[in-house]
Amino acid sequence: MPGEHEDRLIARIAAGETEALATLFTRHARAIRSVARAFAPDDAAVEDLVQETFLSVLRSAHTYRPGGSARAWLYAITRNAGRRSHRRDRELAEPPLLELGVAAGWGAPDDPLDRLADTDVLARGIASLPPEDREVLVLRDVEGLSGEEAAAALALTLPATKSRLHRARLRLMAAVRSEEGGVVAHEREVGGLTCGAVLTRLGDYIDGDLPAPDVERVDAHLRGCTVCERFGGRYARVVHAARERLGADHAIDDATFERVRAALEAAK
Repeated sequence: MPGEHEDRLIARIAAGETEALATLFTRHARAIRSVARAFAPDDAAVEDLVQETFLSVLRSAHTYRPGGSARAWLYAITRNAGRRSHRRDRELAEPPLLELGVAAGWGAPDDPLDRLADTDVLARGIASLPPEDREVLVLRDVEGLSGEEAAAALALTLPATKSRLHRARLRLMAAVRSEEGGVVAHEREVGGLTCGAVLTRLGDYIDGDLPAPDVERVDAHLRGCTVCERFGGRYARVVHAARERLGADHAIDDATFERVRAALEAAK
């Protein structure tokens, strides 16, 4: 049934109907491949992870709660499968936000980031990031999930997801910058906020999640601080470029489609 609701499809999968699983795969394989790339080093590993995701759906469809977000549920399964296939030896300590901001160009001379026009540069920049950064960027800025959906898929709180996204965006900016800039010589207070306070709020400011009073204060700072104004504009351009250039639909190639479908059939 082409228009069949996701809840009904997943219920049929739980009942053992692999035809329903194939329908779910047809609808979501492209998006799952996109998320899988956050964990997989090459196309073969991506294909394996997509296959593992849908085999996991077959095994765990009975755990799905109707009325939820099927897409977020699928992303969570992909993420768990990716983590199992890509265990990190140790957790990396997060550097201070100021250090990330400086690496991304905060406080540097004007840096137009013209290379954002090159989709390959953006894709390589994301690919160079740690898995945790790649997955949150893919979910929020490439696949377009809401903050709440991404938090559910990542099994994080919404504030933790926002913090991870902001840091990942700063690292992406650092990855695509054509050359290193300078550092902040003197932090200023403009409009009731210091430059550091604006940097902390910048992710929520760009995403429209900042309370109105804070928006006014950030706006006032940006009007009076050209350094932060330029950096804020570049930050917004990185976010928008990722969404526009990497978020377009990409077809699943026929060979991959047939291989995964064959594996699903064999699992009956």
